[in-house]
Amino acid sequence: MKFLRNKSGFSLVEIMLAIAVFSIFSVGIFYLSIDTISRDSKVILNTDGLLYAQEGLEVARNIRDRNYLFLTNGDHGLTLSNGSWSFAQAPESIESFYERTITVSDVYRDENGNISENGTTYDPDTKKVDSEVRWLQNGVIPRSIVLTSYLSNWRGDDLIRTTCTEFAGGTFDGTETENLAGPPADNCGVRLLEITEESTFFSPVDVGKHGEDVDVDGSYAYLATDETNKGLNIINVSNPASPVITSYKDLGAKGNYIKKDGNYAYVGIDQSNGLSIVDVSNPSSPSISKTVSTSGAGNQPATFGNYLFMALNVDSNSYKVYNVTSKTSPTLLKTINFGHDTHVTTIQGNYAYVGVDDDHESLKVFDISNINDITQIGSLDVGEEINAIAISGSIAFVGIENDDASLRVVDISSPVHPSVITTLNTEGEIQDLTISGDYLYAAIDSSHSGLAAINISNPYSPTLAYTMDVSGKGTGIDSDANYVYVSTDTSNKGLVIVGTTVEGVSTLGTYISDKYDTGSADTIYNFIEWTTQGSVAGGAIKFQIRTADSEGNLDTAVWVGPDGTNATYYETPRTIIKLDPGTSGNRYVQFQAFLQSDGVTTPVLEEVRINYTP
Repeated sequence: MKFLRNKSGFSLVEIMLAIAVFSIFSVGIFYLSIDTISRDSKVILNTDGLLYAQEGLEVARNIRDRNYLFLTNGDHGLTLSNGSWSFAQAPESIESFYERTITVSDVYRDENGNISENGTTYDPDTKKVDSEVRWLQNGVIPRSIVLTSYLSNWRGDDLIRTTCTEFAGGTFDGTETENLAGPPADNCGVRLLEITEESTFFSPVDVGKHGEDVDVDGSYAYLATDETNKGLNIINVSNPASPVITSYKDLGAKGNYIKKDGNYAYVGIDQSNGLSIVDVSNPSSPSISKTVSTSGAGNQPATFGNYLFMALNVDSNSYKVYNVTSKTSPTLLKTINFGHDTHVTTIQGNYAYVGVDDDHESLKVFDISNINDITQIGSLDVGEEINAIAISGSIAFVGIENDDASLRVVDISSPVHPSVITTLNTEGEIQDLTISGDYLYAAIDSSHSGLAAINISNPYSPTLAYTMDVSGKGTGIDSDANYVYVSTDTSNKGLVIVGTTVEGVSTLGTYISDKYDTGSADTIYNFIEWTTQGSVAGGAIKFQIRTADSEGNLDTAVWVGPDGTNATYYETPRTIIKLDPGTSGNRYVQFQAFLQSDGVTTPVLEEVRINYTP
């Protein structure tokens, strides 16, 4: 077969083959060029995306450097205005091709202080910042670059007030410091002042003679009086503001002391038949069940089941125990001779605490668990004869015959070995004692301060809250949850009724810090934060700040809140500080804390921190 050849000598087939080879080679070259261009474009896009992500982190650092609190949590875009970067709505569009989002989030640390996704300790001075740039490769394939950094509040210095010494440099108005558990060892807080509101005086009761002792039970007060034919008065106190004498009883002698138990009143009377047992089941018509010959005037009686322990005003055999199962026929069980008068007796548990007229060993302690074998197991010298005993738990409050330190606080946790813990001056001799809530009330032998209220919330360290003029000397006392009943030596006011102590705190108060020198006229104030001890139930704390160029100008500078005016207050911790536009300078600073409460509980300011850049 012959191939046709052209003038050049190549056959048609050879020419066609050459063209095909050339075409194949050319197409390969073309596609190789396209691929190279594509790869170069991808690198450029990735590089630009990386640069935009890096720029996002640098801008976040710039924002942090201006004020750490500008690093707010969430997704942000970026905007540049007047040479200053700030966050804007996310995502941010770049060149109508890229989208950039800056995400700021909180940081937590583990027990070793390391940043951890599973950490439980919040770090308020570190933020995690993610800078993400996204685009579509060839308009179809999603691409992204994410760069992450942790930014700390490293530029700020702190003005901190948290210790007693630091707070003491400030000015208190209606506030005071309170010691708090450390650290630091000198830890303190600022709280509103405690206020002890004195009892409200209600009504006197005119029984015609002096009152000597009182015992309150339910709606009735049973009053022993210094009147021969009215030794017992029964008073309806259901309305304390308007008490009414219900009845009285002639006991054949003056009443000295009284103990109400069940349907009976046991009255120590001023004659040798020193005990009167009175049936008061009908307060309007009391009747004498028995008058008992005690061979001495009766002082304070105390009951223990069906037994009555009777103190007597006689030197010999001055303490007697009766079986009073039968009120009309009581029997003498035991007589004890102290060689001195016995004034009072108080029973708690299986022990009787007896106060005698003895300047030495005047407190006697008896084990009465076996009523047929009553045994003295302890005694204590409290320095004087004893007039009154009131017991709360393992503490006995003992009133003695002393015009000054007339209260003895006695530890009776070991009844065999009672011991004096402390003493207290009640501004007069104590005649009787009663306990209601956190207060011990004392009838005082003083014409102008017949009642004393003693705070025993810490029984080991009681404090005198106040004294009150009850228009006469206090002779006896009793209380219930709401009122204190004081018998007095005033003829027309034998009994007075006052309210129990109301305790609270100031409703408003301020604390102004000392003047602080930052050391720089160019100080930038970043934020203020504070912590409170526990909850702030019942109250709130807010702040204002003032600055000046000198200590002297600070005195007249304007206190301002977060909008730079005197009309607002910093009420949320870690709030950005804005200064008064008219301030003379920034070098010196003070803060003022405003505390308010409901009058019952107080907020406690534990620490204040002002962060600034000098």
